Parts: sequence; C-alpha cells; structure tokens
Amino acid sequence: MQWMYSVRWSLRHLPCPGERELIRMTVPAGAPVPDEVLAKHEFCSGYAVCIDFLSDKEIKRWSPERKATARRRNMERRINKRAPLFAEELIAQELAARPDYFSGK
Repeated sequence: MQWMYSVRWSLRHLPCPGERELIRMTVPAGAPVPDEVLAKHEFCSGYAVCIDFLSDKEIKRWSPERKATARRRNMERRINKRAPLFAEELIAQELAARPDYFSGK
C-alpha cells in the first residue's frame, strides 16, 4: 500500500488562480510528508496538503443483473413508502419510462 501526498486547490467556492495541483508525490504507507511537498505549500493561499491512500485492490463492479435487481428493489421500496395505495401503477410507470436503467445498463 502507498500514500500520495499532494498540494491541491481546496476552496471549491472560488475559482482556482492557477494549476489545481501544484505537486504530487507517492511514498510508502506511513511515511511523513516529503519536504518537497511542504515547500510548495503556503498557509492561507487556498492550497492544502492532501493525502490519498492508494490501494492495489481491484475495484469490484456489480453485474448488470445485480444492478437491475438493486435498482428495482430500491425504487419499489421508495414508492411503497411514499404512496402505497398507488404503488403498482407508479412502479409500472417508472419501469416504462426508464427500461434501460432498470435492466442494469
């Protein structure tokens, strides 16, 4: 496992005056912030020292069938909670309006 230290623009409500990322360095897990990263950082400048935890694990993706099952289940749960009297009609409307989404695509 490795860590990545960087100096990035951190004020989302303001436009970035220059580059969004000034420096990026990858180090072994547990290593302190490199001096090169700290040298690029200025207090009250809008940039912040950030850390990302990099992993070698592969991201597991759901199959289209599993996505479809979960999406349909969640939609049915939401509709039954808000409008149980008209649930069957509203579920049919949702399935007709977005067939690709509820088939897992």
